[in-house]
Amino acid sequence: MGTALTIQDLFKLILFLLGIGALTYLIIVFKNINKLLNTVNSTFEANEKNINAMANQLPEISQNINAITKTTNTALNDLAPEITELVHNVNDISNHVGSITDSVDDATHKVVETLDIVTDSVSETAFAFQHNVKSVDNYIKLVVEIVETVKNYIKKR
Repeated sequence: MGTALTIQDLFKLILFLLGIGALTYLIIVFKNINKLLNTVNSTFEANEKNINAMANQLPEISQNINAITKTTNTALNDLAPEITELVHNVNDISNHVGSITDSVDDATHKVVETLDIVTDSVSETAFAFQHNVKSVDNYIKLVVEIVETVKNYIKKR
């Protein structure tokens, strides 16, 4: 049993085995495709009434969508000037609120400055009054001392 195996025979054997493998794989693929088609067919048959009803309603749905689109376009066209005016009014109101806020801020700043000035003035007046009271007290004491000195001088004579 000594047959010689040539390279050509080896390649033929390899190609033959690859062909068998490819055919087996192709058979498995066709079997899976057949199962998938059977499943799709059974699903279609089970829902055939619903699919037909939906297909019959598609023109009505399409008409409703067209009517809704036309109504929406008409409403948007009617509202566009009012929306533009509303945006303009909102911008004006925002500007007025901003100017009012600035005015209130300026007035608050002026009130705070005025209160600071009044507080400083009252404080200075209180210190001056206190100093003047001390000065008046000193003058009165000085006058009393002068009067006592004069009185003592008169008593001595």
